[in-house]
Amino acid sequence: MKGPFLPRYFFASVLLLLILASVYVFSESRRFRQELLRQTEAKAEALAEAMETSAKNAILGNSLLENLIGQRLLDNARLIDQLLLTGPLDQAQLSQISTLNRLQKVELLDRDGRPWQFEESPMQRRMREMMRKGWGRQTDEAERERHAMMTFMWGQRWSLPEDKEKVPTRPPPKLVEKKFWEGSAFGVAIGARSFPGIIAVHANADYILNFKKEIEVQRQIEELGHQSDIDHVALLDNNLKVVAHTAPARIDHQEEDPFIKRVKAEGQPLNRIVRSEGGKQLYEVIKPIRLNQSTLSYLKIALSLEPMEIAWRNSLRSIVTFGLAILAVGILGMAAIFYNQNSHMKEIKSLEARVARQERLSALGGLAATVAHEIRNPLNAISMGLQRLKAEFHPTRDEEQYSHFVELMRGEVERLNAIVEQFLSLARPLDLKPEAVRVDELLRELALLTESDAKSSRVQINVVAPANLSAVKADRNHLKQLLLNLVLNAIQAMPHGGTLTLEAKTAHGNLIFTVADTGVGIQPDLLPRIFEPYFTTKPNGSGLGLAVARSIVEAHGGEVTLDSEPGRGSRFQISIPLSGPES
Repeated sequence: MKGPFLPRYFFASVLLLLILASVYVFSESRRFRQELLRQTEAKAEALAEAMETSAKNAILGNSLLENLIGQRLLDNARLIDQLLLTGPLDQAQLSQISTLNRLQKVELLDRDGRPWQFEESPMQRRMREMMRKGWGRQTDEAERERHAMMTFMWGQRWSLPEDKEKVPTRPPPKLVEKKFWEGSAFGVAIGARSFPGIIAVHANADYILNFKKEIEVQRQIEELGHQSDIDHVALLDNNLKVVAHTAPARIDHQEEDPFIKRVKAEGQPLNRIVRSEGGKQLYEVIKPIRLNQSTLSYLKIALSLEPMEIAWRNSLRSIVTFGLAILAVGILGMAAIFYNQNSHMKEIKSLEARVARQERLSALGGLAATVAHEIRNPLNAISMGLQRLKAEFHPTRDEEQYSHFVELMRGEVERLNAIVEQFLSLARPLDLKPEAVRVDELLRELALLTESDAKSSRVQINVVAPANLSAVKADRNHLKQLLLNLVLNAIQAMPHGGTLTLEAKTAHGNLIFTVADTGVGIQPDLLPRIFEPYFTTKPNGSGLGLAVARSIVEAHGGEVTLDSEPGRGSRFQISIPLSGPES
């Protein structure tokens, strides 16, 4: 498995997890926002239903109150007319009647709107007596009927659909021009039978307003306005004029909003989300208030969406935090999985390479045993012949050259025999004889053993090994052979001199050897093949030294690694268990 493979898939998995987390955050925040909006709509609808019932009852109560007050005032006017038929009443008597009946005032006006003065002549007195006794009923019936039908009421704000047909008769134009009702909260005027004019009765404003305040919808709307999530509530009459509002200053304001006019035209409740003049986002509900299929008024409720936005932002913050936590946990989990997978794959690749190497060595083993047997016998014969030639044959001249030649031949035979031995040791399992080995002593022994070679190559050997270093359970001869191969290779890699460092230390139950040189180094493209059998960079090398070294390390249950940089040297590091190879 190549290096970029795992990171590429890891980043792809992280990207997928990021997309899933983003989708979760987006969908969950949207769902929660819709749920908050749905709850706001439900609250607005429930509030509108409750307010509709309350407003309808208030309208009915106000209308009934105004009708009752109107009838009471009409009764007072008729009573005063009846009293006038029995005799004239002065202003003091009228004021007394007003006080007793909680009236603001009573006015007697002629048809021109001027106060009527009772200065009876004998003829008027006889006529009044005749009216009181019922005389002349036939002659004056039409006049009295016309006066009796002239009824006028002002100050009425609420009326039921069936009351709209009972439109009061307006007084004569001159009376209307005088506007005699100005300054009066509520009142009535009737045509008098006792004199040619009208009787105007004005209700006490404080009495009317205090009584209406107990049942009118304005008080309820103002109380609703104290709730934090309600921006405003308004009640509009059938002409879209504000008659009640959480802000009293808005009363009598004429609504010109096309949306409200649309509600009036369609006759159906509508809702919308709108931004107020102050920049706040509001949820508005406009609903007609009906009675017997007739529209009495319109209710407008505006809820502030700011609490919903605050709750949504808090929830979004929690959702994002939760999503990031999931993302972080997912990334860490995937990183751990990919890391373990990568480690396992490396182990698998290492095992596969080791198995393949062992298979190759096993295949070589059979060949090595046969070849070694066939080669050793002639080598032994040659070695013995050379020994006999040196011991038994004495040339008559050039004896020194002859001896040198015989020794050279014996050296080559021994070298060839050593190659056969290395070949056999590489191809067959090592026979280890573990014992406690003092590593510091072993390294100093190696430094002493290779001192002459190092001096000839101008190489300085540094040994770094504490005296109290723990002993390792290993085969001393094979361990010495391993380190000797590495030391000699390091010296040969520094033909112009340098520094060779032999270091030993313990870590995590392992003994770690380091053999580092400052030589020519190894090219990066050659590093993967450096431990292969018969691969060498030396002109006269056999290519078996590092392969044998690795087989010795693996036989002890350890591993060997190499770091090298051309022109800056190489660093071999060997790690073997302190407890020795597994049995």
